[in-house]
Amino acid sequence: MKKFKLLFIIMLTAYMASAQTTFDLNWFVGINNSQASITVGTGDTVRWTWTDEVPHSVTSKSSSQENFDSGILTGSGTQFSYTFTQVGINEYKCDVHSDMEGTITVEQTMSVDDKFRKNISFYPNPVNNKLTVASLYKLDNYKIYNILGQLVAQGKATGNITYFDMSNLESGMYFINATSGELQSTFKVAKQ
Repeated sequence: MKKFKLLFIIMLTAYMASAQTTFDLNWFVGINNSQASITVGTGDTVRWTWTDEVPHSVTSKSSSQENFDSGILTGSGTQFSYTFTQVGINEYKCDVHSDMEGTITVEQTMSVDDKFRKNISFYPNPVNNKLTVASLYKLDNYKIYNILGQLVAQGKATGNITYFDMSNLESGMYFINATSGELQSTFKVAKQ
């Protein structure tokens, strides 16, 4: 009986560490490729939400690992979801607006920590004054460390997109630690 309980706990822990997730992407005229590109695990769902009033589609390109197509849909708040089941790269586009495109990279089952780390982006790098940090997860806090590991700035984040004021920092390399609940990611940024 003890072996069964231990096996059950191990299996439950493995399942929780790699739980399927639904990722939300806003879909609108003017979105750039980096905003529309994410990495997910097999079994994860991506849900695109139209955030403007014009028609769009979410259509896989011929080079994609999987085939999906929303058809042309119109209206703010309209949604299309697709669950990815195969490891590979899935390039997609809008059939109405040729400059709207992105890539969904599917990896073997990923932990929630891995999903957070792989889906945080920051730009520009190098930065002059304002650094934009975007995540599929709501960001809570951030800390900025210099190359010596000294804390030079910290603050509350403001959601999925946060702007860090780096104008008062000297030129050099910095490490930014961003958190979302218990999740955290650290990345390197050059300040000009």
